[in-house]
Amino acid sequence: MNNAPSGNGSGSIALLMQYVVVTLLLNVLAGCGGTRQALETESEDASINLTEALADCRNAFPDQIAQAVPRAECIVKATELSVRPGLRFPELLDRENALRKALAVQVQAGKVSLLERNDQIAKAHMAIVSEEAERLKAAPSDGQGKGPIAVVQWRGSNSNACAGLGGNSPNCY
Repeated sequence: MNNAPSGNGSGSIALLMQYVVVTLLLNVLAGCGGTRQALETESEDASINLTEALADCRNAFPDQIAQAVPRAECIVKATELSVRPGLRFPELLDRENALRKALAVQVQAGKVSLLERNDQIAKAHMAIVSEEAERLKAAPSDGQGKGPIAVVQWRGSNSNACAGLGGNSPNCY
């Protein structure tokens, strides 16, 4: 098989296609760097906007299967910076994030489907939020209300609706 240009312009098209592919790859890498920089810039008042940080993760790692591990790492970092500081029981978030990382490895390796992963995350999240509610009822109040907006958003995320197809919405991560 001869891959040499035939002189009819196919060499120009191939060169143009290579240019487009390289440009797209560079744009993806630039997005990853921007996301990483935004997530690493932690502020003491936990003012990281969870919605924006998760959107950055979805945009930087759009392939939920091939990029499952780096996407999960990005989401874990976003929740650690925005949600964790406002939780009374941060070990619950740690448990969810450990499951998220483990499932990401399995998804990327092809051992667990995206639907199975979404279902497991949704069930685990509901159980964790339920456990948190029980603990909050049993614990003496320290004057905290519902918590920072990121905590409220986290509690309302990953519902049963996220367990099916389309688990890539702002409330499903």
